[in-house]
Amino acid sequence: MQGILSNRAIVLALLMVTAWTVVPLPGRAADSGARANEAPNGAAPASSEKIARGRSLFDRNCAHCHGDDARGDEGPTLYNLTLSDARIAKRIKEGVKGEMPKFGSKFNDADIEALTAYLRTLKE
Repeated sequence: MQGILSNRAIVLALLMVTAWTVVPLPGRAADSGARANEAPNGAAPASSEKIARGRSLFDRNCAHCHGDDARGDEGPTLYNLTLSDARIAKRIKEGVKGEMPKFGSKFNDADIEALTAYLRTLKE
């Protein structure tokens, strides 16, 4: 009987180890190397054209408050943003009362996606 229990324990342990390495848990990728180039929201990385367009939009519309290098001036630094893409889009569209104007009527969704793609490149 003791041999059967130890065999069952071994099989159970192997199943648990296999499940741990195969089934991703929330916040843990099954294969972290495969996801290294993905955007934070799980989307594919932005194209260089989209990033360049975002930079151009930033230079013309945002730099006067956030600084030419996006490190902040009147507005805060935009480096290392932890906000989701949806939250960034909402801030751009709706602004922040008393702090940032609304750009919802100026930028379309493609513009906001390009701005977000550019902002995601700002890492220290």
